[in-house]
Amino acid sequence: MTENMIAYCGLDCTTCPAHLAWKTNDNNLREKQAVEWGSPEYPLTTKDIDCIGCTVNDEPKFKYCGACSVKACASKRGVETCAHCSDYGCDTLEAWFAQMGDTSRQRLEKIRASL
Repeated sequence: MTENMIAYCGLDCTTCPAHLAWKTNDNNLREKQAVEWGSPEYPLTTKDIDCIGCTVNDEPKFKYCGACSVKACASKRGVETCAHCSDYGCDTLEAWFAQMGDTSRQRLEKIRASL
């Protein structure tokens, strides 16, 4: 595990509540995130929150990691992050940015600039 873990999509795992809950075994944080992130359409329990990080081959993963199209694409392509992909800025990633805002985009842009 590195101190600076960036998910395929540009999320910073070191600040992600699901990763922090797993790393610190914090059940209060799990409970808080299950309520905050869950909905009737996408119910979550405390068991769904733990995440080691999507770029790591080990478990646990956040409940919806298996359905993440960004993770699926980046894993298939074998890239470190989407910033390392020759198709950077694809529709899949742009849909993620539209949902999550500019922080992930800015992080990936910074990575691309350093390549």
